[in-house]
Amino acid sequence: MRGVSPHDPVSMGVATIDEGASAVGALLAAADDFAERARVQEACRDRSRPGTAVFHQHAHSATLWRMAEAQLRMQASGLGPTPGA
Repeated sequence: MRGVSPHDPVSMGVATIDEGASAVGALLAAADDFAERARVQEACRDRSRPGTAVFHQHAHSATLWRMAEAQLRMQASGLGPTPGA
């Protein structure tokens, strides 16, 4: 087992560039998944009769997925540039 230097950025909890890019990529992948879930809920909402409980349930669910997607994209933008950009 190698000794840990007190000046080693990883042991100090400082993220490296590769870790940051990986985190941004993971957040964006999750945001894309959330966007797809929102699209599914929007499609279900659009097939439902307006004013019904089912319509409102799908509309609310789509809104929550969109809000979660936006939150993840905002967090990813705060961490650094988009991977591959």
